[in-house]
Amino acid sequence: MFAVIKTGGKQYRVAVGDVLKVEKLEAEAGDTVTFDNVLMHGGDGGTTVGTPMVDGAVVTGTIIEQFRDKKVIAFKKRRRKHSSQTRKGHRQYLTRVRIAGIPGDEDGAKGNEAKAKRDAAAKAAAEETLAEAPAAQAAPAAASEASEERQPSSAFNKPSNLIDGDVADKDDLEKLPGIGKVTEGKLYEIGVYHYSQFTEWNSDDWDFIEAYIDENVNGTITISRPSIVVQAQKLMESRAAAAQE
Repeated sequence: MFAVIKTGGKQYRVAVGDVLKVEKLEAEAGDTVTFDNVLMHGGDGGTTVGTPMVDGAVVTGTIIEQFRDKKVIAFKKRRRKHSSQTRKGHRQYLTRVRIAGIPGDEDGAKGNEAKAKRDAAAKAAAEETLAEAPAAQAAPAAASEASEERQPSSAFNKPSNLIDGDVADKDDLEKLPGIGKVTEGKLYEIGVYHYSQFTEWNSDDWDFIEAYIDENVNGTITISRPSIVVQAQKLMESRAAAAQE
């Protein structure tokens, strides 16, 4: 079931349980409010349309909070002899409301019952899908087991091109795919500072790096090694071209 209400000069299509933000209402959090400007309401049994409002129809709601919307900037500039410009910010006062009852479902019981039926149907469909695809269930389990069997970084030799100590001209490793701020910091700690180092690693070096990240960043590199190498080469070429200009 649904209803169309008017408040604050705007119209809203609502149902029981919906949360919406409207122009500020004079009430406190937890208070019950009523919207008697109902333009339309209906459900499976048909629809009632007002002329323009439906007589006697009321929608109830509960105030969740009073808050202010994001700032909007109003900028004006006049291009004439006495030119001037103004810049003002505005944050609208709003109210967040949860709809509790609509005509034909004043206490929300019907709406909650319908929601429970939809949730049960969705759950049953999901269970049926899982039952029909045991292979799909086995795949994540296999991936999880493989993750648990990952060897520690101590099982591999460190890359020979790691740099001892800090350097002043370190590259921005976050520009490489799959490497974030935390991973970049951990790579700096073990002496990975430059794009060129990535292009020099062999498979054993990569095994160490990926195991190290898995241990220290609580995550793994999900981007393919060639993708990182290609991006590193592009960044090096771009920097070299810029230096020649």
